[in-house]
Amino acid sequence: MRIAHFDCPAGASGNMFLGACLDAGLDQSALETGLRSLELPAWRLATRRVRRGTIAALQAEFELPDADAGGGHAHRAYGEIDELIAAADLAEGPKTRARAMFRRLAEVEARVHDVATADVTFHEVGAVDSILDIVGAALAVELLGLDEVTVSRINVGGGSVTTRHGVLPVPAPATLRLLEGSGALTYSTTEQAELLTPTGALLLTSLASAYGPQPPMRIQAHGYGAGTRDLDLPNILRVTIGDRTEELRGDQVVVVETNIDDMSPELYDYVAERLFEAGALDVTTTPIGMKKGRPGTQLSTIVPGGAVDAAVQVLMRETTTLGVRCYDVRRLKLPRHEFSVDTRYGPVRVKASYLDDRLRDVAPEADDCRRAAAAHGAPYRSVYDAARSAGLAAAPPKPPMSSDREGAHE
Repeated sequence: MRIAHFDCPAGASGNMFLGACLDAGLDQSALETGLRSLELPAWRLATRRVRRGTIAALQAEFELPDADAGGGHAHRAYGEIDELIAAADLAEGPKTRARAMFRRLAEVEARVHDVATADVTFHEVGAVDSILDIVGAALAVELLGLDEVTVSRINVGGGSVTTRHGVLPVPAPATLRLLEGSGALTYSTTEQAELLTPTGALLLTSLASAYGPQPPMRIQAHGYGAGTRDLDLPNILRVTIGDRTEELRGDQVVVVETNIDDMSPELYDYVAERLFEAGALDVTTTPIGMKKGRPGTQLSTIVPGGAVDAAVQVLMRETTTLGVRCYDVRRLKLPRHEFSVDTRYGPVRVKASYLDDRLRDVAPEADDCRRAAAAHGAPYRSVYDAARSAGLAAAPPKPPMSSDREGAHE
């Protein structure tokens, strides 16, 4: 499985992403050929080697000869951009990926400005160079043959930034929305600058399947994409490309647990529901013996790093505990892909798992099977077997790049 890991000590932007990929061996001619199929004003991709701190990096920028006439920075509605990409002569993979990213960005902008998604008009991201950055990133994934993308902790910068919407705090509202719920690990240094742009946040959070340290791989190539400014730290985005050397994927999570001996058993199911709403990946209870021989229950939940505070609040508010324990753990898990299949009992969601980059098994969603069995007066096992059979026939032979994005219960 071919993987790319992005290190973000100075955040990321669209041109830094493409610069890193080009420096790592992305075919510039093939990239430009794909982008030329977009009906956009004239442009050229200019690349040059620069130094950022002590590191030599590739700066990639789309130059727009007619930008002064307004064509390069025209405001564009979401629907216009979607139609533009849909009409382009691109392979289905990059086209679908690029349209999905713009759709996600439109939904984020709609929430930020409290308008309908269909009414979203892009300003900075509607410019020709930003469209080229996003579609170019979708093409880069295809041209580099990437099966998976992982991302380090992301330096978002600090201070404020001036945009067409006025002066905004860093991270900008759209950037913050894109990070929210993505699982991305962020931090801020003393650098007073916008290091992570909305386009950079969109690319990283849309493509990443995991965040944290570089996963084990046999490195084949690497590259540095340069930011446009000189900072106190090297303004670069690094990509490392190689083949995975382990069949199990890993990520960092936090276990939050507490021991309880004075709470009604009826409450545990309610507490579990609140924990899942707070972002928990799993919730378990274990019978234990406590001091003075009292029987008790250990209530444990696995959460992403960004959901720890919310999980602790649920435990403190909804249980009788006086304190909790939190500790970091590393999970190893098989790649998974969730999709829906049609059966004689109706649609049922299934989850495919993969081992050695090949399909291992398919498991139907229990709640869907239960509902279908009740609706049709059929045995649960009949629904389960029908869904599993359909899932095995329909599952991709290899895990798709978007697999395991939702952090299924562990």
